[in-house]
Amino acid sequence: MDIEQLTKHQIILLTLLVSFVTSIATGIVTVSLMDQAPAGVTKVVNQIVEKTIEKVVPQNLGAATVTVTEKTVVVKDDDLIAQSIASVQKGIVRIVAKGGNLLVARGIITSQEGTGLTDRAALAASGATDFEAILANGERFSLTLPSMQATSTPLATIAVAVGTSTGFAPVKIADINKVVLGQTVIRIGGISADTVGSGVVAMIPAGTAGAAPSMVEASVSSATPGSIIITLFGEVVGMITADSTAQGSDFYSIPQTAPPPSSAETKPAPSS
Repeated sequence: MDIEQLTKHQIILLTLLVSFVTSIATGIVTVSLMDQAPAGVTKVVNQIVEKTIEKVVPQNLGAATVTVTEKTVVVKDDDLIAQSIASVQKGIVRIVAKGGNLLVARGIITSQEGTGLTDRAALAASGATDFEAILANGERFSLTLPSMQATSTPLATIAVAVGTSTGFAPVKIADINKVVLGQTVIRIGGISADTVGSGVVAMIPAGTAGAAPSMVEASVSSATPGSIIITLFGEVVGMITADSTAQGSDFYSIPQTAPPPSSAETKPAPSS
């Protein structure tokens, strides 16, 4: 058949047929390429909705009309994890004996005044009486233990004399009631430099007599006293202590926000 002899209707039908066949071929090629793509290309990303509030004031009206505009920002998991680790690192300290460099335990700062938490047993087992805290930027500050605190808990409240230093930022403590099984957590540990690993919340043991649980189990472990696990949003979920390690290297003691230190009463960490 000579194409020049086709009628207008036949030409239209032929065009539709070619388009249909082309679209099918394109779909097949696309699916094949997606199957061969690396896992990172097809990774699911989190979506965070931010609200931008704009005020519009008409010329003839005295009252302002508030317009709320919702904007969806797509954030990759990898970027979110990196940002969370970087923010938490500013609140992590390495605790050493005064004048030394050998790690006794890791700790976290939870307030602008320098109040924080660490593994009580590690301080006692070190045999030292005077301690220093080393920030992520290398600054060293004196560390003491407020005298008025419970000694039956695995976590000790510490007071780091950060003064007006800008080399740190307090970390946030996660609400354990909002932590769920299967939630992604990131472990930050290491003897000298920070090392990280990722896992999920594997178990949240029930508290006794309706009390809040004291430990949480994760699928990522650590052997360094004071190592922590955090959420994707940089909130501390648990810390390695002597009590948690007794249950297993993947158990973490659940911290509570440390009270502000007493300006009148502080003392060095007890020695064993």
